[in-house]
Amino acid sequence: MTQPRHPLHPPSVAHLAAVALAAQGEYGVVTDLARQHGITRQEVYALREQGRLALEATFTPAEVERPGRFTLELSEADIARTVVALRVVTPSSIRDEVALLPIIYGFGWSYGKIWNVLHQAEQRAREFLDDVDLSGIESVALDEMFSQGCPVFAGIDLDTQYLFQAEVHPSRSGEVWAESLGALRDHQGLQPKRVVKDAGTGLRAGVQSCWPGVEEYDDLFHAVRKMGQEAYHLERRAYASIAKEEKLTQQRGRAKTETKRRSLGQQLRQTRLRTEHAIDRYDRFEALRREAARVLELADRGSGRLRTSTEVVVILTRVAEDMKAIGGKRVREVAKYLRNRAKGLGRYLDDLSARLDRTAEAAGGAEVVEAVVRAYQASLVVHRRGRSGPPWARRARHQELEEAVRHLLEATGREAECLQRAVGLVMPELAHRHRASSAIENLNSVLRPYLVVQKHAEQGFLDLFCFYWNTRTRQWGRHKGTSAYELLCGEKVDDWLTLLGFPPGEALAAAA
Repeated sequence: MTQPRHPLHPPSVAHLAAVALAAQGEYGVVTDLARQHGITRQEVYALREQGRLALEATFTPAEVERPGRFTLELSEADIARTVVALRVVTPSSIRDEVALLPIIYGFGWSYGKIWNVLHQAEQRAREFLDDVDLSGIESVALDEMFSQGCPVFAGIDLDTQYLFQAEVHPSRSGEVWAESLGALRDHQGLQPKRVVKDAGTGLRAGVQSCWPGVEEYDDLFHAVRKMGQEAYHLERRAYASIAKEEKLTQQRGRAKTETKRRSLGQQLRQTRLRTEHAIDRYDRFEALRREAARVLELADRGSGRLRTSTEVVVILTRVAEDMKAIGGKRVREVAKYLRNRAKGLGRYLDDLSARLDRTAEAAGGAEVVEAVVRAYQASLVVHRRGRSGPPWARRARHQELEEAVRHLLEATGREAECLQRAVGLVMPELAHRHRASSAIENLNSVLRPYLVVQKHAEQGFLDLFCFYWNTRTRQWGRHKGTSAYELLCGEKVDDWLTLLGFPPGEALAAAA
């Protein structure tokens, strides 16, 4: 800014700026002040502007000066945090980030600079994950998904939701699975007691090769889904046949000639037979599906007696044979799957029964344990089915829950201490009866959009995603407020980006 050629004493400068500012807009004032003080008019203008800025800075609050806006000093560290977070919190490609940074900050980074930051983050994530002790994991779920034809192996701890494996491989053979799991066993101590998995032959061979004798539980999720999908298919076919029958009935009523009416009548008779057959197939399959679903529950309604694995195998085998008799390629495939998985679907009950027997004496006896099992099963049914089904079914579910709770109170003598002790001992065992790979299936659904955006699976990104999944603080669910890494290792993570080596800049850290 232009300064006077002949500096004035501070009082004169302040007075001149004040007079010029106060008389702003009056004709001739600037000329008179310049002549009076022996300076140019431009210098008077400069002093007047300095006075205006000084007054605004002193008397105008920042929020009034710039309503709805604020100033925050950013550093490259803050932008790097944004780059890493965008990569894993949202399904963003590097090109997406190149486009987003100017929108967020008003300026951007090049493709190469963003790639360098992400590459550094991926390397740090891999190093961190390789150092985690996995020996405390007891129950795991394993699965595989595909990205551009390449299998991606995934494994998760069912107790903490810690994602210990997300690897892209050229094939999914038993040898490849065994090599992948063996590396986790040898280098990080992964030696689970039980494995929940689907029917993949390569996965099964890899598990048996890596952990001989480990308890293998077949996944309940796939069995229930297959039966549900086929029930829906048969129901749609029955409705389609009913609709065709109604259409032919209307066409026959509008027929103008006897020949046409007879032709449509013959078609209608054949369609009615097919409709009856379709409805019968659906009804028979749905009845068998419900029976299978019933035996896959812990106990029958009104009872707290835990099922046995033998009971599950016998009933599921019979249900599979009855399904096979219904006929149809799709139904036979479901029946074959159910028959082959029957033993694995019931095996978890042996371990659960043994654990409940060990707690029975401390919990108050076998009758108390059964009462807790009944109440637990009834609460699950009410919670999972919610308001589905007809009113009478909803009333029956709530009535069973009320009766189960009443029975539990009576079994514990209505003593608060006995009730708390029984629930505290039995409920954890029931909650850890791992028999479904829902956790890994949920992970696959979360990961799939990322792989679609990136066109193919890259191991570096999978490492970074695993780090984020394991160290982020969860915002909902039964593990709300914790991270998977914290539950597994006992170390709390305040900020996963800082742990990864991307702390906020000094200004942002001070503002936080």
